[in-house]
Amino acid sequence: MAHDARKDPFHPSPHREEVGLTSLWIGILGAPLIWMALEMVSSALTASLCKTDTTSIAPQHTDTVWQYLLPINLVAFLLALIAAGVAINNWRKVRHERAGSAHDLLEIGEGRTRFLAMFGLLTSGGFLIALIFSALMLFLVPLCR
Repeated sequence: MAHDARKDPFHPSPHREEVGLTSLWIGILGAPLIWMALEMVSSALTASLCKTDTTSIAPQHTDTVWQYLLPINLVAFLLALIAAGVAINNWRKVRHERAGSAHDLLEIGEGRTRFLAMFGLLTSGGFLIALIFSALMLFLVPLCR
């Protein structure tokens, strides 16, 4: 009888079949990439809409910028929430991969899938906060000056 490595309970990551690699990467990189794209698009859009002389028509430019930036921020936040949902789902599937505290598992190098799922939770949460601050800038900072 051949040894099936996927069913080995002594493997450092026994729940690796529970969560796909694509799902782990969406949880880890989804929100950061969305935030990065939002910042690039917002910067380019604001620069192109505000590049004309704003001394006489600044309120008109600001309204135009708002019309574009607010929906873009909302869409980015919703996409990041989806990535965070994927990260939460990954964590729920593998959080009991190995017994012991996180420190114990780091010491012996086990629970790779659990580590990646937790990392996805942390990055998604952190970049959701960054997206909230980016949206708050629409209200706190003059858009065209």
